[in-house]
Amino acid sequence: MYSAQRLGVVSAELESIRQLFVTLDIYKRPMIAVENEDFIANVNRKEMRKIEFELLRRRERELQQEKNKLLIELSKLRSSYESLQELLGSCVQAEDQVGKSLHNKYEGAQALRDSLGAISVRLLAAAEYGKAALRHLDVALPAWKLASMGKSGIERTSSCCDACSCLTRARCDERCARRVLAACSAPRAARELRLALDYAFTDTMHDHRYKKTTEIFHQFKDALVQFINYIHQVLLNNIENLEDAEKNLTEYRNQLRSHRSKAILKMGLTELSYDSVTLKSLKRRNKILKET
Repeated sequence: MYSAQRLGVVSAELESIRQLFVTLDIYKRPMIAVENEDFIANVNRKEMRKIEFELLRRRERELQQEKNKLLIELSKLRSSYESLQELLGSCVQAEDQVGKSLHNKYEGAQALRDSLGAISVRLLAAAEYGKAALRHLDVALPAWKLASMGKSGIERTSSCCDACSCLTRARCDERCARRVLAACSAPRAARELRLALDYAFTDTMHDHRYKKTTEIFHQFKDALVQFINYIHQVLLNNIENLEDAEKNLTEYRNQLRSHRSKAILKMGLTELSYDSVTLKSLKRRNKILKET
C-alpha cells in the first residue's frame, strides 16, 4: 500500500550503504604492531571489517533488487492512476466549487496519510534491523561464555571467533537501524562494543578483562532492547494517527466519488464504459482540433 514510501526508505538506505564503502577502508589497516596483543587486535579488526563489508555488499544487492521491483510496481500504479484521471477529466471537465473543495480536502488528507505512512515504514524497517541484531546477540553471548570455559584452546578460539562474528553482525544491524532513522551518531554502548571486539581474543585470557568485556556486550544488548522498545512506542503512536488519517481519507474519497457520480448522472454518461484505446483516440482528436 505504501510502495512509494518504502521506495524512499530503500533508496536512502542504499545510498548510505554506498557511502559507507568509502569509509570502511579495509585494505589500509595496520597488520604489525610491536606488542603481540596489538598485532592480534589488528588482525581481528581487519577480519571484522571484512565481515562488515560483505554484509553491506549483500544488503546493497538486496536493496537494489527491491528498489527495482518497487519502481516497476509504482510505474504500473502511476499509469493506472493517470488513466483514471484522464477518464474522470473526460467525464467531469469543469467541476463546481463543491467538487473543487472536496478534491482539495481529499488531496490534503492523502498527503497527510502518505507522510504518516512513510514514517511507519521507516520505523518498521528500523525495528526489523533491531530484532535481527538481538537474534545475533542471542547466539553470540553463549559462544562468548564458552570462549573462556572451553576444554581446549581450539574450542575456546573457535567459540571466540563465532562470538565475534555474530557480534559484528549485530553491530551492523544496529547501525542499519540507526541509518534508516537517520540517526548517525552511535550510542556509547555501540562505540564500546566496537573497541571491545578488537581485543576480544586476548581478553579471554584475563579474568578481569573478560568480565569487563562481558559487561560491555550485555550493556550493548540492554541499550538495543531500549532502542527497540522506543521504536515500538513511537510506531504505535504513529499507527494511531495513521488510522485516523486513513478514516479521513476514506471519508473524503467517498464524498468526492459521490459528488462526481451525481455529476456524471446529470450529464447522462452512466452508460459509458472505459476503453483505453478509445480514450487515447479521443485525446488525439481533441489535440488536432485544438491545433487547427
